Amino acid sequence: MGYLLLGALVVVGLLLVSRGIARMSRRAMKLFFWAGLFFLAATALVLFVLAGRFALAAPAGAIALWGMRAYLLARQIRANAGAKEKPIAQGTEMDRAQALEILGLDAQASPADIEAAYKTLIVKNHPDQGGTDWLAARLNEARSVLLDT
Repeated sequence: MGYLLLGALVVVGLLLVSRGIARMSRRAMKLFFWAGLFFLAATALVLFVLAGRFALAAPAGAIALWGMRAYLLARQIRANAGAKEKPIAQGTEMDRAQALEILGLDAQASPADIEAAYKTLIVKNHPDQGGTDWLAARLNEARSVLLDT
């Protein structure tokens, strides 16, 4: 009788979960999948450690960590893609003080200092490295303002 009741509860639970999944957006479904994978692997990790099955606990832990890293990476990508880029105002030019502030330099900076600061910042903030086009354009503009004047 106990197994029949447990089976009925499992069926009702699966129906409720499937009904909830049918109402989810695609983004929520992905999040549900990654969260489920993480919790399933974390639960398996704990059970394997408690049972003394360390050879099985290591892969379960790796899967749990991989799932968490994939979730964090997806969240970071979404945040970067959803960030509003500020358009550069037409007709306004950057002055020397703004350019120095953007590159983090003082007024006595030499051309070598300007190039070094520019290279350091553009490597970190290039669009191919996770930066934005707007920021790369501002860095390029600051460099040209400082080296052309």
